[in-house]
Amino acid sequence: MAPRSCWLAALCFTTAAATWAQPAGPRLLFGDMAGRLPVAEQQAIFRLLDYRLAPGGKALIAPDCGEIAHETEVLDLNSDGVPEVLVIAGNACTSGHTGSSVFLFVKDAQGRYAQQLGFPGASVTPLPTRTQGWPDLRIGTAGFCEPVWAWKGSAYDLKCSVETQRRGCQGRGPVKLCRR
Repeated sequence: MAPRSCWLAALCFTTAAATWAQPAGPRLLFGDMAGRLPVAEQQAIFRLLDYRLAPGGKALIAPDCGEIAHETEVLDLNSDGVPEVLVIAGNACTSGHTGSSVFLFVKDAQGRYAQQLGFPGASVTPLPTRTQGWPDLRIGTAGFCEPVWAWKGSAYDLKCSVETQRRGCQGRGPVKLCRR
């Protein structure tokens, strides 16, 4: 019985040590999601976002824009067993009136995470409609015209927009409205 307890303690210590060995920035970005993605991949995504750890280590900052709010989700959008990473982060400086931007990271053919989205948005809703096995994504915004993005083989691309209020997309140039 003692060797098993010792083994469990060693396992727990090893897991805790691996978590604390990770730099504080990625650990803060991923929070409770950290266990769902290898540390090296968390670090790579953190580098792609170009955020920094604030003095004191309790918050993330964007260069020249100060402290940002952030939320990270690890999910499998296309049900292939390979996780995608969704980050909603920012402030008024980085993202304008919306106050945050949406970033989606998907593994490329070389097995590295590549950024698919990166623009102002407050939420991402996977829709029941699918394109090439991937769900269409509706991006919540501060206005009354929400874009829907569809997978186009190796990246997401704008498909159409949804008016959340009558004539909500007017004045935005040529906008293809989604059919209801």
